[in-house]
Amino acid sequence: MSPIYIRPAREQAEHDRLTRFLQSKYAKKSEVVVNVGDEQTAPVKLGANTYFPDLVLLSGADRKIAGLVEIETGESTNNLEALAQWQHFGRAKVPFHLYVPVMMVDTARRFCVANKVSVTEIWTYRALFEGFDLVREFHDPAAVAHAPKGLSVTAKLLPPVVPVKVERESERDIKAEMLAAVELAARALRASARMSPSARASATKAAAARAAAGAKTAAPVVAPAPAGKSPAAPVAKAVVPGPAAKTAVKPEPKAQAKPTPTAKPAAKPAAKPAVKPAKVVISVKPVKPVKPVKAKAVVKAATAKTKAAPSKSKPAKAAKGSKPQKKAAKGKPAAKAAGRVQAKAPAKAKPGTSRKR
Repeated sequence: MSPIYIRPAREQAEHDRLTRFLQSKYAKKSEVVVNVGDEQTAPVKLGANTYFPDLVLLSGADRKIAGLVEIETGESTNNLEALAQWQHFGRAKVPFHLYVPVMMVDTARRFCVANKVSVTEIWTYRALFEGFDLVREFHDPAAVAHAPKGLSVTAKLLPPVVPVKVERESERDIKAEMLAAVELAARALRASARMSPSARASATKAAAARAAAGAKTAAPVVAPAPAGKSPAAPVAKAVVPGPAAKTAVKPEPKAQAKPTPTAKPAAKPAAKPAVKPAKVVISVKPVKPVKPVKAKAVVKAATAKTKAAPSKSKPAKAAKGSKPQKKAAKGKPAAKAAGRVQAKAPAKAKPGTSRKR
């Protein structure tokens, strides 16, 4: 397993896209098996360990391994990756091709020299809109022959690793119950198909009667137990209808419920003696009677007060030269005074006329 446990999502997507791109490129010359992402479809055994390179090249009818291809990103091009995978792939007796980003080519060559990795080709890649720009930076056709003989191993392709799904006990129980129910339904259908129409009708009636009897006996009506006793209630057994028979089955007689003893009424508690209410004595003083006041006396008193009180408003002064106004002020009407004045005044004679006596 690679020591790079966490790889950025962007680099992982680019890594998987390049894997598919190289698969179509190498498929023109040989058979290619890939391990994309977490898939383990092409495990390779090198010595005692098993590895999962990105691409495995196969040749011939016996599908022998003809080459191993490993793709690295900017994060996975490090010394730990070189020790964990590159060194083991270089010891195999097949060509080893390494793909790294453009800016990591010098770093990859330095790690190969430091760890004595027998690499056949080193390629750089750059992502484009519709594919990748690939450039071969290093090539050594004699890398397989120059590999150390004491450390070289033979690569062997193993069958793909299929993830085993562990079923829970609850899921198994549910499946078993479903299969049992399907089997019972199939048996009932087969049995009903063999029966005649009349026998089938009688069998359905019998099953309905048994079901009704079982429903009645399943929940019996229990009377309340008498005070001081707690008898155990009888448990009714549920009637399970059996498989449909070929011949008609007579309905079973209905079970008659036994009469239960009636409960005695409980004795009434003795009545307690009534408590007499205490007498409450309230002392009330007698109210003195009010003398009635006569209405005439009240009116006389009011008129006497009004006469005794002098009037604050002064009478209006009359003009000095008018007698009728003086008389009106004394209380006589102004109209009568004016008439008297007119009667006393002599009539003026017109010029040129004589006055008769």
